[in-house]
Amino acid sequence: MSADLIIRNIHFPEVDFPEGSDTLAITAGRISAIGRHAEFVALAGPQTQLIDAGHHTLLPGFNDTHIHIWKVGHLKTFMLDLRGTESLDDMLSRLEIHAKANPQAKWIIARGFNEISWTSGKSTSGKGPDKTDLDRIIPDRPVYVIRTCAHIAVANTKALELAGIRADSPVPDGGTMYLGTDGKPNGVFAETALGMITRHIPETSKEELKTMVRAATAELHRYGITAATDPAVDPLLLKTYHEMNTAGELGFRLHAMPMLLPDGGARPYPIPDPFSSDMFNVNTVKFFSDGGLSGKTSALKRTYRDSNEKGILRLERNLYGSLSRAAMEKGLGIATHAIGDAAIEYVIDVYKELHKDYPSLIKRIEHLGLPEKKHLVDMAAHGIAASMQTIFISELGRNFIRYLDDQYLAGCYPVRSVMDHGILTALSSDAPVVRDINPLKGIKAAVTRRTNEGDVIAPAEGISIAQALKAYTQDAASISGSMDTGRLEVGRYADLVLLDRDPTTTDPNELTDIHVKKTIVNGKVVWES
Repeated sequence: MSADLIIRNIHFPEVDFPEGSDTLAITAGRISAIGRHAEFVALAGPQTQLIDAGHHTLLPGFNDTHIHIWKVGHLKTFMLDLRGTESLDDMLSRLEIHAKANPQAKWIIARGFNEISWTSGKSTSGKGPDKTDLDRIIPDRPVYVIRTCAHIAVANTKALELAGIRADSPVPDGGTMYLGTDGKPNGVFAETALGMITRHIPETSKEELKTMVRAATAELHRYGITAATDPAVDPLLLKTYHEMNTAGELGFRLHAMPMLLPDGGARPYPIPDPFSSDMFNVNTVKFFSDGGLSGKTSALKRTYRDSNEKGILRLERNLYGSLSRAAMEKGLGIATHAIGDAAIEYVIDVYKELHKDYPSLIKRIEHLGLPEKKHLVDMAAHGIAASMQTIFISELGRNFIRYLDDQYLAGCYPVRSVMDHGILTALSSDAPVVRDINPLKGIKAAVTRRTNEGDVIAPAEGISIAQALKAYTQDAASISGSMDTGRLEVGRYADLVLLDRDPTTTDPNELTDIHVKKTIVNGKVVWES
C-alpha cells in the first residue's frame, strides 16, 4: 500500500531512531514508517504527496491541555480585546471606540485588562476600574468588562440596573460583590458572583460559537498546536462541539471538559456521557475550587502581601464530592482548578477519598500554582496529575511579585518539584488569560523562569527544554487520555509540527525566535509559512 504523504530531509531530535533516519511516511492519517529515504521507494505511489523538509526539525504536534478555545476565538471575532492596555484611560478609550463602532450591540462586552500592568492611573494603588469609570464613557448601554484572569469583572450602572442588583442582593456562595464607600455595589464582582451579571447577557448562539472556534483553530495551527483541551464547556458549547465533530469541522484533536457547576447557578448542569472519536473526546468533567492568583482570588493559607485577603474558596464540599462520584460512576475523570495552597489541599483531600473507589480514572489539578511538598507527596501517591502554565511566569509574573510573600514566590508554579515527585505533568497556556499561546513561549518560561519585564521567579524550579517539550507533547497526550498522539512513532496519528530550528539545541532565550514551517493534523498540512 502506497503512502499518502512522504516527508524527506527531516532533522529528527529523537535519539532512538535508526542512524541516518531522515524520512517519515503517513498512511490513512497515521505514521506508517520512519527511516532513511532510500528505504521509502516502494511506498511512493502515483498519488503520494512528497514534501522536502529542508532539514528542518519535525516534532509531534503541540498539545495545549488547558486553553479556552471558544474564548480565544471570541476575542478574535465579537468581543473587544483589552489585553495590552497600558492605563485606565487607554482601556476606556478602546471601550468608547468599540461602542461607537457597534451601535447595534445590546451589551458591550470586553476582556483582558490587568491593572498591575498599567503604567499610570489607578494601577499605582493596584486598584482596577469600577462602575463609575465605565459610566463616564457608556452610560446608556450595559457594559461588562472581564479582567484578564476571568475571575473578576466590572459592570456599569446600566448593567446593574438590568440585573436588578442592589446592596442587599443575595450573593452566591463562593463569590464576592464589592461595595463602594457609599455602601452600594461598585460594579466589581468575583468568582461565582459573576453569574449575577452573566445570566442577564444574551446567550451566544451555536453558529456564533462555531465562528469563534474556527477563528481559534487558525490560531492554534499557526503555532503548531494539533490537540487541545477546552477546560470549561457548558451544555450549549458541548452540543456545538459534537455538531462540529459530526460534520468533520474540527481542525484539531479536541478534548472537552464539561463544567458541572455554573457561576452562581442554583442547579448543576447534567452530567454528560463519555464520548470518544478520532477527533473529539469527552472523558473528564471540570470544577473550580478557587480563583486567580493574579487578581488575589486564589485561596491561600496566608494572606496576600500587604493585605488581609486570602482569596476565595468556591466549592461546597458535599456537593463537590457527590457530583464527582456521580461523574466517576459514568466513567468520567475529574479535573479541578486549584491554584492556592488552601484550595490545593481541599481538592487533594477529596481526590484521596475518590481514589479508593476509582483508582484508574483520571484525577487532574488544573494550574497547581502554590502546592506544598506534602501536597506533591499525596499527588504522587494517589495518581493525581497536573496541567500547569509556566507562561503565567512571563505574562503575569509582575502580579505574583506584587501580591505574594517571599515564601510563596519561591514556590510559585514549581514545575521541577512537581516532576521530581513523579507526577504526570503537562504544560499549557490557559489562553486567553495570557495573550501569547505559543508553546515555545511556555517552554521558554519553564526553562528560564523569566517575566516579560526581566525578573526571575523561583529559578530553582526551572526545567530542561527536553522536559518542557515532553510536557507539551507526550505527557500532554497522556493526561488527556489520548495514547495515539504525542510521539513520533509508527502507528500513532500523524499530528506533526515542522520547525525551522531544533528547540533542544537552541539557547533558551531564543526559543521564541523559532518559527513554525508547517502544521500537520491527521496527515494533512493545515498551516504553512
